[in-house]
Amino acid sequence: MSIRFSRVGHVLASAGAAIGVANLVIFPYRVHYFGGSAYVLAFVAFTLLLGIPLMILENAMGKRRGTDATEAFKLPGVSRKWVGVAWLGILTTLLVASFYLVLAGWTLEYVWQYLTDYATMEVSPAGPIFGEAIGNIPRALLFTGVFTFLVALVCSRELYAGIERLSKFAMPLLGILLLFLIVSLPLLRPEAVDYYNLLKFDWRALLFPSSNQELGILHALGQAFFSLGLGAVAMLTFAAHADRETDVLRSAPQIVHLDTGVAILGALLVVPLLGGVQGDIYGGPPLVFINLVEIFKSYGDAGRWVGLLFFLLLGVAILTSAVSLFEPALRTMTVRYGWRRSWGGFVIGGLVFVLSIPVVVSCSPAGPEWLTDFAGMGDPGLGYFNFLLEWFGSISLLVGALLLCGFLLTAWGLPALYAELSVGGHFIAPARRRRLSLAYRYVIPVSISLLLLAKLWTLLL
Repeated sequence: MSIRFSRVGHVLASAGAAIGVANLVIFPYRVHYFGGSAYVLAFVAFTLLLGIPLMILENAMGKRRGTDATEAFKLPGVSRKWVGVAWLGILTTLLVASFYLVLAGWTLEYVWQYLTDYATMEVSPAGPIFGEAIGNIPRALLFTGVFTFLVALVCSRELYAGIERLSKFAMPLLGILLLFLIVSLPLLRPEAVDYYNLLKFDWRALLFPSSNQELGILHALGQAFFSLGLGAVAMLTFAAHADRETDVLRSAPQIVHLDTGVAILGALLVVPLLGGVQGDIYGGPPLVFINLVEIFKSYGDAGRWVGLLFFLLLGVAILTSAVSLFEPALRTMTVRYGWRRSWGGFVIGGLVFVLSIPVVVSCSPAGPEWLTDFAGMGDPGLGYFNFLLEWFGSISLLVGALLLCGFLLTAWGLPALYAELSVGGHFIAPARRRRLSLAYRYVIPVSISLLLLAKLWTLLL
């Protein structure tokens, strides 16, 4: 079996790794609240300024050694301490997976409910149903475990039969489902969609603090970074499966543009539906499991199939992201310690499932207070979930990306990066070298430092 991605497989697998909940839930919510098309424009600009250079860097580092994340930081005469960046990334991916797969379990449960018990969903308020889904610990663990098993099954196969085949199937399916819902929902119920909050260009909402002192422009900057999953060595690990002569200057922008395109399509689907919401519009998971479920019910007989298709769409996006969270640890174990993928994927899956147990418990009102209000982050409940989301799904990624730039500038060097990018006869125009050098030396470190300070200020003060 193939131990390398094909070139198309690498792009699709990496794009699938990037595309997830951030594209279909978080991005539309922020577009709605932070200026509509002004927020979209800022997000696109930041993906060009930060996302593409960082994607180029991670891809170049990965393909240089073609092994695993830890080997990517090893250079003659360079301190072995840099390998700690890889281990930080591996730890980050495992802990992110532990709460991400809990969210996946909720998604799978809703698919099951739409298939088997929609009559109850149709007549019951969405809030209590969601409360039951997250509050029933054994049931939540069951669905989390089933989804974790699916991810482990994909990762246990060789690359072509597992991750690449999934990506070649799931990415077109995701696009088809998105486009179908975008086109069909206005046709089914025109009065339910309102494009004003998507099309408006409200620069004040983007640049001035909101009522709760949030800055839309900082959210757009963070969205461009977090949406791509950079800083946790997942993209680096996928690039280690690519051919050494891969044209990273071409493939990295393709990955970023696919992710950006899906985010914009996600906004085109979700934001118009929020215009008619009566009452609060929630951020994060409740936006999907409460607000959108109520909206789907307003479609009458078609509501069952609209909701089912949406949660299938979300499940596909989560699945392609989740395999990228297993892969850094699995690749390192197979390369450094001789594990076989056939059973190593299930070992990693078992570890992640164990790590997810306290996350599930923290989401239940029946859970102990030290988990439901972990580190004082219960809102109410979900304390440990929120802790992992902020410290490992956000802070750790920022630190990892900052350390990647530090490794490039102080250990590997820009000339060595450009030499690696040229492997295979690829030409780098002088103007592009200057733009990349400016990004790595100034734009990315300053931007990440601002985001890091803003995040720490919010969490600690």
